[in-house]
Amino acid sequence: MRLDIRDNIKEVTKWTTDVQKKQIPFATMLALNDTAFALHKSYKAQTKQKFDNPTNFTQKGFRVQKAKKTELIAVVYVEEKRQDYMKLQVDGGTRTPKRSSIVVPNDKNVTNIAQYPSGNITKGALNQIRRNKKKYFFGVPKGGQGTEGIWERYGRESSGTSAGMRIRQVAKLTKYAKYKALYPFETIGRGVAFSRKNGFDSNFAKRLRYALKTAK
Repeated sequence: MRLDIRDNIKEVTKWTTDVQKKQIPFATMLALNDTAFALHKSYKAQTKQKFDNPTNFTQKGFRVQKAKKTELIAVVYVEEKRQDYMKLQVDGGTRTPKRSSIVVPNDKNVTNIAQYPSGNITKGALNQIRRNKKKYFFGVPKGGQGTEGIWERYGRESSGTSAGMRIRQVAKLTKYAKYKALYPFETIGRGVAFSRKNGFDSNFAKRLRYALKTAK
């Protein structure tokens, strides 16, 4: 999200002295950065409100590009590795696999190894599942009952046999997955950036007073 402050600054400079005008770029830079970091904090906090137990991957996906006196623009954005993922959370849409299939956890059947915040199965967990061939298998159960996915063997095991064992699907393997728009990135950003109490205008007023007080 970008903050365009040119109109605000023009309005302010109508009523400032020459001394005050010299401090405006410095005050603007500080105010933009204050606002950007407030946005960063809010975006992270809102992941807990909009998602069910979000992963650290989601919560820590926001970055800040600070403003400079020579470039009065501060940018809060989603880190590149997370952009494709977050775009689906913001806009909704259909996700297609980069390789063969998308792993979609089954919320009703997840176990301790497959249950990760936000319904995600991490790469590390998938590798653990692949190595544990005694407990898990990939594909369709014998007899064709069930869909393609990751299946877990569970239940009592008689010595030396699989008697009493049952299976359940902990995740589906699918060619696409549909997402609903859950994270209103722009609405959250504007709510912070233009709020009366902690938005840019308020931050600019505070920072201009600070700049004038410390001016040499």
